[in-house]
Amino acid sequence: MNTQEYISLLEAFRLSLTTENDPEVNKIVDQINETVANLKTGKYHAVALTSQLFDVVSLVENLLAFNDLKLNTFQSKVWNKLRNATYQRYTKDGNLLNFIPFP
Repeated sequence: MNTQEYISLLEAFRLSLTTENDPEVNKIVDQINETVANLKTGKYHAVALTSQLFDVVSLVENLLAFNDLKLNTFQSKVWNKLRNATYQRYTKDGNLLNFIPFP
């Protein structure tokens, strides 16, 4: 998935959450805003970018696990695409790190 696709998914998910009036959801929106800004400016690359995406995934997964966040059909569809792409990227980056020799 390219950078623009991540931005589109993050923005769609963020917009779908803006109707929620919950401090925990606001944390997700803030993290999404930061991640999108960093994607647009190219501030982070490779593993650092994956870490930013994974921060969003972790926040949402924690709320879902404790039933503090319920997703509608649209949100679920966008979320599943974003989560799966992030996990694939995370796995790929993790595999790359295993090949880097550390002194």
